[in-house]
Amino acid sequence: MASVTARPHDQTTARPDDQTTARPLDRRGWLALVLFLLAALLLYLATLDNGLAPGDLQGGDLITHQYAQVQARPSNAPGYPLYTMGGWLWFHGWRLLCPRANPVPILSGYSTLWALLALATLYLLLWRAAKGNLVITLGLSAFYAVTYFFWYYAVSTEQYASAVFQTLLILLVTLLWDEDGRDRWLYLLAFLLGLSLAHMVTVLFIAPGVLAFVLMKEPGLLKRPKLILLSLLLALTPLIAYAYVYLRGAAHPEWWGEGNWNSAWDWFLSFLSTRQGRDELTWALLPINPEQPRLILAEVGLLGLALGVAGWWLWGRRHFVFFILTAVIYLVFSYIDRFGNWYQVIMPLYPLILVGVGVTLRVLWDRYPHWSRRGLIAVVIALLVILKAADAYPRANQRNRPGDTGLAPGWAILNQAPPADAAIVASVEEKLALDYLTGVWGVRPDIEAISTAEIAQAFAQGRPVLVTVNAAGYAAAESGLPLRYTAWGPGLLLAGNGEIPPLPEDGLSLVGAEVGDGLKLAGYQVLSGGPAPWWVRLAIQAEAAPAHDWAISVRLLAQGQEIAQVDHPAPALGFTPTTSLQPGEVVFDAFAFFPPGDAPSPDGLRIIFYRQLADGAFLNLTILEFPITKVTHVDMGGG
Repeated sequence: MASVTARPHDQTTARPDDQTTARPLDRRGWLALVLFLLAALLLYLATLDNGLAPGDLQGGDLITHQYAQVQARPSNAPGYPLYTMGGWLWFHGWRLLCPRANPVPILSGYSTLWALLALATLYLLLWRAAKGNLVITLGLSAFYAVTYFFWYYAVSTEQYASAVFQTLLILLVTLLWDEDGRDRWLYLLAFLLGLSLAHMVTVLFIAPGVLAFVLMKEPGLLKRPKLILLSLLLALTPLIAYAYVYLRGAAHPEWWGEGNWNSAWDWFLSFLSTRQGRDELTWALLPINPEQPRLILAEVGLLGLALGVAGWWLWGRRHFVFFILTAVIYLVFSYIDRFGNWYQVIMPLYPLILVGVGVTLRVLWDRYPHWSRRGLIAVVIALLVILKAADAYPRANQRNRPGDTGLAPGWAILNQAPPADAAIVASVEEKLALDYLTGVWGVRPDIEAISTAEIAQAFAQGRPVLVTVNAAGYAAAESGLPLRYTAWGPGLLLAGNGEIPPLPEDGLSLVGAEVGDGLKLAGYQVLSGGPAPWWVRLAIQAEAAPAHDWAISVRLLAQGQEIAQVDHPAPALGFTPTTSLQPGEVVFDAFAFFPPGDAPSPDGLRIIFYRQLADGAFLNLTILEFPITKVTHVDMGGG
C-alpha cells in the first residue's frame, strides 16, 4: 500500500483523507472484474439492437452512424473521424467472418465494445474510491451498467458509450499521476484530452477540472515550457484524423447534404462548424425544460446525487474541486442545450457521481464495522441494482422490437427477385429500406432505388425499370414518360417506355383459354414462398382491342371450396386497363395470397373476368377453373 503526501510546494491545506491511497487490484478483484464484464456482455448481447423502425431510416444519429461506419463516410458534423474509422474496421472485420449476417447487431456491438471498456474503467475507479472494497466496487459498477441511458447506448448504434469511456479514462490517468507524479501520465492526459478533438468535443468539459486538480498539487508545472509544448503537440496530434473527413468528403460530393459550396474545402470548413449543433443551443434563461431535472434524478436518484457530492467532498479538496467544476460545466452546457441533445452530453457525469457514492459508502463501511450494518449496505446496493435493472429493461431492450419493421418494404421488393442491374422506383419508405439493404446489408448490390427523375436515364442505359405498386400511381406523371406496366411480382411492376415490356412465359402452364371481348388467358403459374405463402401469375393476351375494362378475381380452391380471394381492377396489379391493350400484346398479372393458417393446401384455381355495371351490378365475362398440378417453390433468401 503506497501513500503519496503533498510536496513542499503544494499550496493546498489538505485534510488527512486528501491522500490518495492506491490499493492494487488483487486476484479477487481481477476475478470479480472479469466475471462482471462477462455478465454485462451477456446482458447487452441479450438486449442488442437487431432491427430498425421506419423512423430510424428517416434520419437521426443512429442511422447516420451506421452508414458512416459501413461506407467510411463522415458521420454527423464534425465527422467523428477516429470513432468512425474504428467502426469501419469493426464492421468489415466481422463481415469477413460472417458475410451474410444482419449488420444491425454488428454495428450495435461496436457500442457494446466501448461500453464494456467504460465499465472496466469505472470498476478500476471505484476500486480506488472504495479502497479495494469489493462489495461497493462491484455493486456500483453493476448499478451503472443497468442505468437506462448507459444500457441503451451500449446496445444501439451510438458513440456515447465511447465518450463515457474516454472521460473515465482521463480521470483514471489523473489519479495515476496523483499517485506517483510521473510526467508520462501528464503526456498521456494531454493525448487523451486531445483525442476528444477528433471524437466528441464535449469530452473536453473535463479539462478545466483536470487542470485545476494537477496545478493545485504542482503549480510549478507552469514553469516547464518543454512539458507544456510537448503536451500541446500531443493534444493536437489527433486533429490529423480530419484529413480522412476531407478526403472522403471530397471524393463523394453526394454526401455533402443540403447547401451550396464552391469546393470541397468550402464544404469541409462548413461541416467542421457543426451548424446543426450550434443551432440547438438556447441562450435564454427561460423557459425551463422540465424533462431535464426529471431525467437527471431518474438515473442516480436524489439519494445517489447527495451521496455522490458528499463523496467528492470526503475524498479531498482537490478531488472536490475537480468533480464540482466538471459537474458545473456539464450542467451549464446542458442547460444551454436543454432543447437539444443535452441528455447525451451529460452522460459522463453519472459515473462521476457514482465514484463519489463509492467514497461515501466506503467511509460508512469503515465507520460501522459490525457485520449487520455492512450487510445492510450490501443488501441495499443489491436491491438498487435489481430495481434499476427491472425499471430500465423494457426501455433499454432493443432486441426483437415489434416496431422494427423499417426494412420490411425493402425485403418485400427483394423477395420478388428483381432482374440484374434493375433500377427500382419506390415510395420513400421503400427506397430507404432498399438503400439500406443494398448499401449496408449488401443484399443485391447490383440493383438501385432511383427517383422518378432518373427513369429516363435508366431506360437510356438499357436497365430494367421496375416500379412498386405504391409508386406506380405517380411515376408516369412525375417522369413525364408514357409508362406502361406488366406485373413482375405481387407488388412490383416492370415498366416500359410507351410499350408493355415483354416477359418470358417460362414456367407457365399454357392453356390458351378464350376469355371474350378479344382477350385470351395465355397461361398461369402457381408459386409458393417468396413474397407470399401462395401467389399466382397470369399471362393475358389481347387478340383484338377489348371494348371494356375488365377486372380479374383469382380464388384458391381446396376440395372445391374457396379458401382465399384477391381481386384487381385491371391486369398488371390494376395499372394496365384492358382497353389500353393492342392486338398481340401480352400483360402479366400477379396475385399474392395469405390464407388462414389452418387452411388446407390449395388444389385448384378459379379465375373470373368481370366488370361492374352502371347500376352497381356485376357482369362476369367468363369463369375459368384449373387444377393445380404443379407448384413452383420460390426461395428468395430474403428477410
